[in-house]
Amino acid sequence: MVTHIRSFEIHGPEGLGAKPRPELIGPLYTHLRDTLQDAVRMGFLHSSRSTGRVPGFLKAATDVRIEGVAGTGDNITTIRFRVPSFGTAAADLFQQKLLWDDGPKPNETAFELFGAALNDVANRKLDSNRFDPGLLRRISSFGHLMKVGIDKIRLPDTELQKLSEVNRSVVSTASELSQLTPKSRRVRIAGRLDLMGASQTLLKLEVKPGVVVTALWQGKAQMDALKDFFNRDVVLEGTGVFRPSGTLLRIDADAIERAEKQDDFFRMLPEAVPNQDYQKLARLKPGQPSAYARLFGSIPAEESDDEFLAAIEKFS
Repeated sequence: MVTHIRSFEIHGPEGLGAKPRPELIGPLYTHLRDTLQDAVRMGFLHSSRSTGRVPGFLKAATDVRIEGVAGTGDNITTIRFRVPSFGTAAADLFQQKLLWDDGPKPNETAFELFGAALNDVANRKLDSNRFDPGLLRRISSFGHLMKVGIDKIRLPDTELQKLSEVNRSVVSTASELSQLTPKSRRVRIAGRLDLMGASQTLLKLEVKPGVVVTALWQGKAQMDALKDFFNRDVVLEGTGVFRPSGTLLRIDADAIERAEKQDDFFRMLPEAVPNQDYQKLARLKPGQPSAYARLFGSIPAEESDDEFLAAIEKFS
């Protein structure tokens, strides 16, 4: 099996080095596999949290082993890992047509996918295919490490053009993007079933020329039972998952039927229901009077006692 060396370079004010305090790096070891699995799922399936059994290629791609630990002073600990390339761990997937153009490459590893997701979060890329609400929450959870004495975690040796790192800014941005992401909702969409990935239970639906939707099949029927729908016009129903921008990321589909003429109405991308930041709406801009200030003085003051008694006497 072809493997590569990838590292986490952990920075903090103290307690690190070649012999780091366990409470600083222990949580990183504990959550490493789940973090990388989420990133790999996202790269291959456009979904960080899949249901059912874990595919064999996913287990193989995240079979990470510790190669060694080194340190610099009392402020930096470097943990080196040995991890397989996707060309080795998921060789069968690269023998078929790629299910999307921006998918993982054979020479890449789980660390490349995690690093690319971190970079998209750092750049606030609202239309990214590299993260979904689940992976955003996973990145946000690194905030616990920031609280116990970690400043940042760098990925120094990935084959990415830009260095990736987890820091307080990235954690905060991930949390903001998670809150900004519209809630998932039930959707129905029509199009031609263009591609099927049996091992990934993945479907590609061409809604119109140049507009393709990714769907994960979560229905009761086995994928083999859907073969008669291939290259035909169909209608998919399921849960639509959206990006922070509000555009559709994928459909978790659980129903499929042959499309009829009346289903042409659904040959369009579903729209998200935007999240409203009511606290932001309530905050005033500089110099803007509050609604209460605008109301002040517009309501007549209460009558005096004499005026009140006169009014009673008038109507009695």
